[in-house]
Amino acid sequence: MSGVSASTLVIFIASILVAAGVAGTLVATVGDISNSAETKGDAITESIDADFEILNDGGGSSFYNGGSGTSTVTFYVRNTGSNALLQDSDDINVLINGQFQQNLTITSVANDDGSADVWAEQEVLEIVVELDRELSGSDNRLTVSTKGTERSIEFSV
Repeated sequence: MSGVSASTLVIFIASILVAAGVAGTLVATVGDISNSAETKGDAITESIDADFEILNDGGGSSFYNGGSGTSTVTFYVRNTGSNALLQDSDDINVLINGQFQQNLTITSVANDDGSADVWAEQEVLEIVVELDRELSGSDNRLTVSTKGTERSIEFSV
């Protein structure tokens, strides 16, 4: 009778150890999923808070200026989000026809607060992109992105 009790006790202890191992793995996995969901939620919140609009429609005489091998694209963006952003060429990305543009001049239309680095709520920025070549045709695309938010317009020259 003691042989049955000893083998049952061994199986019971082995079952408890396996259950504890499975529970530990599940707790670690649920913790990882929770951290991942929290990080993704923070990124989405930051993206929502960092909203902006391109004010140009891709037309107008001062939007695109070309000539003598170089050209400029001048456009305006308004911070419509609920947070202030940085008005720095490291934080505002501009693509023209899929090519990343590095030669940007960013100025505030009305810099009332004296802080040249902050793009306040409802503030409008003028961004001038200097291109090393001229654009042609009507299939041109301007894309602006910051903090996970992206806006695009199509224009012709």
